[in-house]
Amino acid sequence: MNRHERRKQKKNNKLNQTVNNDLLEGIKYHTNKDYVSASRLYNKVLQKEPANYEAIRHLGILYQDQEKYEEAYNLYLQAVKINPLGFEAINNLATVHLVNRNYDLALKCLNRSIEINENYVAAINNLAGYYRKIHEPKKSLEFSSRSLSLQPNNPHAKNQHAKALMYNNQPDEAIKMLERLTLDYPDNDDFKIDLSTAYREMGEIEKSNLISSAGFKKNFRKISYLLGYTRNKESRLNNEQVDYYDSLLEGKDLNFHDKTVICHSFFEYYKNQKDFKKAGDYLVRGNKAQYSVLEFDIEREKLFFNKLQKLFSKKIDFECKDMLDKKVPIFVCGMPRSGTTLCEQILSSHSKITGAGELNYLAEVSGIDRIISPNDEQINNFEETLNSEQRLMDARRNYIDQLILHDKSNSSYICDKMPHNFILIGLIKLILPEAKIIYCKRAPIDNCFSLYSHKFVELSHQYSYDQNMLAHYYKMHTKLMDFWLKKYKNDIFILDNEELVNNQEKISRQLIQFCDLKWEKGCLDFHKTKRQVRTASIEQVRKPMNNKSIGAWKKYEGYLQELIFNLS
Repeated sequence: MNRHERRKQKKNNKLNQTVNNDLLEGIKYHTNKDYVSASRLYNKVLQKEPANYEAIRHLGILYQDQEKYEEAYNLYLQAVKINPLGFEAINNLATVHLVNRNYDLALKCLNRSIEINENYVAAINNLAGYYRKIHEPKKSLEFSSRSLSLQPNNPHAKNQHAKALMYNNQPDEAIKMLERLTLDYPDNDDFKIDLSTAYREMGEIEKSNLISSAGFKKNFRKISYLLGYTRNKESRLNNEQVDYYDSLLEGKDLNFHDKTVICHSFFEYYKNQKDFKKAGDYLVRGNKAQYSVLEFDIEREKLFFNKLQKLFSKKIDFECKDMLDKKVPIFVCGMPRSGTTLCEQILSSHSKITGAGELNYLAEVSGIDRIISPNDEQINNFEETLNSEQRLMDARRNYIDQLILHDKSNSSYICDKMPHNFILIGLIKLILPEAKIIYCKRAPIDNCFSLYSHKFVELSHQYSYDQNMLAHYYKMHTKLMDFWLKKYKNDIFILDNEELVNNQEKISRQLIQFCDLKWEKGCLDFHKTKRQVRTASIEQVRKPMNNKSIGAWKKYEGYLQELIFNLS
């Protein structure tokens, strides 16, 4: 190497050292949320090295932290072009897809990331979150356990694992982990919000409210704290806070998720303040934003419902011979918001019944995989199951094997409260003839308004955000239930919500009697039963029976004309 080459190498080494120092300094500022200083240093690196993979990627992360998702996505794409094997940037792309609910693309990116580096904890962690979002709790726990085994001290792995534990009905361990995280990382808002959610699911409403209130007062611009704060009836918003969120809603940069959260939060707030005009405005506005993301295919659903009636109008040649001796499933079903959570809470207050919550097992073992909006392949799988004695027997055994994992008290009955199992009542009667089936119903307008006024997780009940679609879906549900009731009338207990509210003990006794159990007075004190509840009825089932929800729609009648017209 001659003198000229040595000088050039020395100069390059010095440049690389400077670039690395600037990048590390930028990451340090970024970690401390000094976004201006971090951005300046990342851009300084890119002036010297325009194709610096890490600087481009971290600048993308910075934009994403500021909720500038389009800019972040473009930078991640640029980083992947520079380094096609950059598993970190591919994982970063997945996180934007997850924010935008592009789940298929997110899964492709996450799988590609761990294909390149099978031990990359960030991607494994995101897979745990992905499976939680698409309602596959066991897979979520599998990946969170994997990431935690690779990095036992990683706080984000611990947090993801705690959320997976909650979703798998293991709240005690989850809450301990979250409490420890909030102590070790007192400035991390995400850990606090997850702990607040966990407390709420376990009925610790005051603890949950304290976290939301403290977080909101410290930084009211943090959208994640807004809903928890506004649904607390003691909370008050000042003009600055209202103006800030109204200005966000008027802007063009807000993603649909944040828009719907803000609108739903303000609906809850003004409902608590009894300003029903403002509440109604935000309710309609938020639902329109939610529905605009993905329209519900009612025609596909109608074909599916008709197909079910056609399939079960014929005699299916299958007889179940290995009847259960001890563990009997109780299916609590009906439209969401029809009183299914209240019903399960009453049942779970009995010493012989364990409430397992909303389980997707029946759909999984049937081959249909998902009950709402199955595709053609899934419907064909379901039909093939019905036509195979072996597959029906396997479905029965697989369901029971998964169900008994929820029995922690040696109960005689285990309650599966997946509302949409009303669609699969024919399958229940076929493969689980000993099961108890309870169909919950309430006045159509009360049920539909309750659906319309709640924000469900992800995009799970898209039909409920459009008044016309909601009314038509409700009527389809009624038609299908008429079919099941005609076919299996004596084997289905109809729990009318209004009758239960007006005659609590009488109807509760009938419910327990239907399950072939002796009456226990504790079933009247259902609100005292300590168990995890993840549905929209979290707070209602922690209080004694009341009739506040009956006729609640009348306060918003002017905003519900399309729903009222189509229901009638």
